[in-house]
Amino acid sequence: MDTHASRWTSIRRINHAVLALTVIFQIIASEWMTRPWRDGAPDSTGRLLFTLHEWAGLIAFIALAFIAWRLFRRGELPRLDAAGRTVLRAQCRSLIGAVLTLNPAAADDTGALARAVQVLGLLLTLWFCATGGAIWLVGASSGTAHRIGDLHELATPLLYAYLGGHAGMALLHRLFAHNPQARHAS
Repeated sequence: MDTHASRWTSIRRINHAVLALTVIFQIIASEWMTRPWRDGAPDSTGRLLFTLHEWAGLIAFIALAFIAWRLFRRGELPRLDAAGRTVLRAQCRSLIGAVLTLNPAAADDTGALARAVQVLGLLLTLWFCATGGAIWLVGASSGTAHRIGDLHELATPLLYAYLGGHAGMALLHRLFAHNPQARHAS
């Protein structure tokens, strides 16, 4: 039986943690790092944070590639055909109704929705990896890097919304003990 708990192997947990920690570090470091394409005097702490931001982006890309490979290899990508979209719409309606009644659905009952949201998060992370990689390739202090940097930062509000929603749904699953991991932990 392929239950939710059995799909979360130690390697998968570590990979998820690495991706989550690198993304969170990226957000925090970006507040104080010195961006070479921005005006202002570079300081040593700001430059160090920028360098660490670059390395964390590389680590995030490796973790992202591993997750994408696993989803593709195991056939866990969301279905985009009519039947898959129907299931996704039904799970969205069910989840909205369940949240409004403060009785969230079990994690196994929202699998298609969870996979779709996961893929959206991976695509968002890929955006940051691709634009960050492009900045690195053209040279971070070039004029082209400035334009790419604006694109890189464009998706930041979406990232904040995604992380907030992801953490919020995980918290709801923990609070209402619909997460098999939460039941085993207590």
